[in-house]
Amino acid sequence: MKIDFKNKNVLVTGGTRGIGEAIALTFLESGAKKVVITGTADSPTLSKELIIFPNLKYQKLNLLDIDVEKQVEAICQNYGGFDICVNNAGINQINSIEDFNFEDMNNVIKVNLIAPAQIVSVVSRGMIKKKYGRIINISSIFGKVSKEKRFNYSSSKSGLIGQTQAIALDLAKYGILVNSVGPGFIGTELTKKILGEDGIKEMVSQVPLGRLGEPHEIANIVAFLCSEQNSFITGQNITADGGFLAK
Repeated sequence: MKIDFKNKNVLVTGGTRGIGEAIALTFLESGAKKVVITGTADSPTLSKELIIFPNLKYQKLNLLDIDVEKQVEAICQNYGGFDICVNNAGINQINSIEDFNFEDMNNVIKVNLIAPAQIVSVVSRGMIKKKYGRIINISSIFGKVSKEKRFNYSSSKSGLIGQTQAIALDLAKYGILVNSVGPGFIGTELTKKILGEDGIKEMVSQVPLGRLGEPHEIANIVAFLCSEQNSFITGQNITADGGFLAK
């Protein structure tokens, strides 16, 4: 099955590293007309795999800013709108509930839950006119289960799954498909740096397949859901966790 994104403009938030980078690279390798990635840096350091593509563009976008919608409107105008939007950017704040911090929770909810809705509200206007679009929200298994000190993150990702379902119903009449993808434990460079060797071993021991997922495996799911091969899946959360939730 060949997936081809010829003549498609793609927006990927948080696309400079990890899962977001893998998603952007998959669209580029599959012939997308233009892939716009966002991040918070003025001039990010991008991988050599990304920068070889002349149709890759970078836009600074801080999802904690008060004028997110205006910034996204400007990005849409600059690139003629988008056929595909992937809300991948996210943050986490580790807090136990007895140490509740309003600013921490507010920031996580703003970036992980409110900003995706703001972005979709803007991007979908062009999709509605064309009666075509694909929207993906990157959720998490922590939207379904959790662990100690993750109430901020789980609140946001659980909400994002519900948001995805509701938006899918709003946009179905326009032929726009909206889904979320929930990664499990993925072996990004950041994950490996934070957990270290012992932490990785402990995490792997909890995954029935006996390994961490790879960013490209999440990217492949996103690519299928955004492709012409998907014509009837909408309002779903696709979990990719190596069997973790099946235990």
